[in-house]
Amino acid sequence: MNKLFTLSLFVTTLLSSPFALATEAKSLNSQLPVGTNLAFIAKNISQNKMIDQYHADLFMLPASTQKVLTALTAKLFLPDSFRFNTSLLTQGKIKNGVLQGNLVVQFNGDPDLTSGQLYQLLAQLKQQGIEKIDGNLIIDTAIFASHDRAAGWIWNDLTMCFNAPPAAINLDNNCFYVNLDANYPVGEVAKFNVPASFPVQVFGQVRIVDNKEANYCLLDAVVHDNNRYQIKGCIRRQNKPFGLSFAVQDPDSYGVAIIQRQLKQLGITFTGQVQQAINPQQGQLFAQHQSASLSELIKKMMKKSDNQIADALFRTIAYHYYKRPATFQLGSLAMKQILQTKANIPLGNAVIADGSGLSRHNLISAQDMLRVLDYIITHEDQLQLLESFPTAGVDGTLRGRGSMLASPLAQNIKAKTGALKGVYNLAGFMTNARGETVAFVQFINGYSTGELDSKTQRSPLNRFENQLYNELYRQ
Repeated sequence: MNKLFTLSLFVTTLLSSPFALATEAKSLNSQLPVGTNLAFIAKNISQNKMIDQYHADLFMLPASTQKVLTALTAKLFLPDSFRFNTSLLTQGKIKNGVLQGNLVVQFNGDPDLTSGQLYQLLAQLKQQGIEKIDGNLIIDTAIFASHDRAAGWIWNDLTMCFNAPPAAINLDNNCFYVNLDANYPVGEVAKFNVPASFPVQVFGQVRIVDNKEANYCLLDAVVHDNNRYQIKGCIRRQNKPFGLSFAVQDPDSYGVAIIQRQLKQLGITFTGQVQQAINPQQGQLFAQHQSASLSELIKKMMKKSDNQIADALFRTIAYHYYKRPATFQLGSLAMKQILQTKANIPLGNAVIADGSGLSRHNLISAQDMLRVLDYIITHEDQLQLLESFPTAGVDGTLRGRGSMLASPLAQNIKAKTGALKGVYNLAGFMTNARGETVAFVQFINGYSTGELDSKTQRSPLNRFENQLYNELYRQ
């Protein structure tokens, strides 16, 4: 048995001997690269007894384990029937194939909305005989306010699709791709091809270089207004074209361009202007698209660590809680209030910047995260959240985690992962050798293997986790 858990067989002794606990945990921590910060806590839920804890009260970056808080908050506050709605509202009468008045396209932050689904929604205009809009096209995105990215999101990740803004208009995950052709002689410039379906402009100054110079190359995306992207840098010659994906930077103008294009494809004209509403619009509901159910969205968010679902829920909860256009700051207030009042989980001085965990401003302790897990598992009959957690060796972000591919950990651990640069977190559950439920939180921050990162980055982590959770299983 690993020394870390020796005293856990005698819980009262363990709790009364913090010095001995710290000494044993320090020994386990030494398996991780020098400079790593570790916080760990585990509780036997079936016996309602703490197994072990080390630095559990320290604030750490939660990364995507933040989604556990978002999932619980959503289940506590939103009804099971909740769905995101994208709606067409009419402000006028329909006569002889003409809408005599404005058409409102109301976006409510559906994180799974596709351009194809939007087309089918607009196609209902044509199906009802409308060929002309004698009025304005009004885009209603008033559900959200202020920036569509939270404070603390890394600036040089903003063009990456996992950092795409979770705006009220969210089409195809607000992500697009281009093809780069670098099959040219050294010294020439690579070519970019943008599929016609994307209303963006991409132009590049990417030089083809030899293998020696390629070791010093970087590709850099510079964003200009109206979704124009300039790609700079250099690259070694490639025999085949390959795809690059980018986050949409201006979702509103991107959405407007797609709507205009789709109306044209449908043969529907309009005589007015395109306007963006400052306040929520009223009108007669003409057609509506609904997202997947709340439970399905949460499952996708947790299994795939979907950032846009998390932050769409985060601000949508705030919108309905405070009944006003929601900012990320309002989302933070709503989450803390809901967890406090509905689950008696005070987050105190914890910093909640978003619902996804992307922000480097987020700070929470392992013991606070354990309180959330404890509530989830003891109210599983009502919440039905356990199956949304990734399962080791089976699915989601734990499917290929090297430390948990063998028995007894594979198929036994259900946990939300959390990863940023230097961050490797886990928060979830296992069933121990006696069939009892154990909840645990692992926060690893400041993890670096230095120059060996590209080859052996996860080796110390895999050894640490494999030993830790095998011992936890035997407790």
